Amino acid sequence: MLHNDCYNPDVSYALARDAALRVLTDSCIKDAVFLVGGLVPWMASGGNSPRLHGDVDFTVPIDAMPTVRRWLMESGLYAAALDSQNLRCNAARADYGVHALIDGVIVSFCPFYFEGRTLHQRNASLLCADGFEALFAADIEGIDEKDYIEKRVLPDGGKIGSSTLEACRAAKVCSDRPKDQIDIAEIDRLGYDEQRFERLRSAFEAMTITCVAHEN
Repeated sequence: MLHNDCYNPDVSYALARDAALRVLTDSCIKDAVFLVGGLVPWMASGGNSPRLHGDVDFTVPIDAMPTVRRWLMESGLYAAALDSQNLRCNAARADYGVHALIDGVIVSFCPFYFEGRTLHQRNASLLCADGFEALFAADIEGIDEKDYIEKRVLPDGGKIGSSTLEACRAAKVCSDRPKDQIDIAEIDRLGYDEQRFERLRSAFEAMTITCVAHEN
């Protein structure tokens, strides 16, 4: 389980990056996962993020989640308490993702799927990490999968699955936290497609988030 004595709630960029690369470069799983969140612009640029990072986030096509769980089990990283399918509030054992500790860093694998141009993204909160159990579903209308995720070539020539810079920027503009401004500035330095960003920003601003189930 996640306790403060077994993981670092905020880690340096280097530690978070190394945990992400352990996933993104493993031949068994690299084609099934797409990096999202605050690591994206820094890995894209090859720069050194000046802020701490709380976790590493991946979005995963829902059909690829069995591959993720199998890899975690085979790597000795799977913990049943960190799997949304085992939460008490999840009577149907629906898939809302799985968390893991990789080299002391919290890593989240959250499933998504598209219906037409509507993105359905799922996530779970854990009692041992968040103080409560809950399942969440976000619905984002009016975007295409190619605007959301891509394969990106890094400055060192490596290739990873990642959210697009425009999707990352749209999510961070909508969150509008101080730490997001640091990441947005790096995206702006890199450059991005303004038309794609505006489509995504409008969609993210209109998204609906539903708490599907919870238990105190």
